Amino acid sequence: MYNDLWYNLFNNVDNRESFPIDVVAKDDLYEVYANLPGFSKDEISLNFEGGYLNISAKHKNENKEHLNYIVKERSSRSKKRSIYFGDLNEDHINAKFVDGVLIVSIYLKKPEDKKISTISIE
Repeated sequence: MYNDLWYNLFNNVDNRESFPIDVVAKDDLYEVYANLPGFSKDEISLNFEGGYLNISAKHKNENKEHLNYIVKERSSRSKKRSIYFGDLNEDHINAKFVDGVLIVSIYLKKPEDKKISTISIE
């Protein structure tokens, strides 16, 4: 069962310019699954900035004006989504694109080792 806070946060989007996602929390990472059917890997842009994972997809501009469409329902509109994660390990993010699904793994920051320092007594 998903957390209602996460659900409300992620579902406050305009579905015409967005796409469905799932976010799974694991021991040391979050995994984001984003449905992007009809896009190629080269048409997807991904970055992590200010605690936000930003995903955008835009079809490459191909000159198709010469085609005589009978029916044209597929959108050439771009899609985008920003998801707030806060302070995560932005140096260790992996992504792969399999069968129209973008899978992004964002690893949690490991706590830094506490250094033991000597305190002088006056």
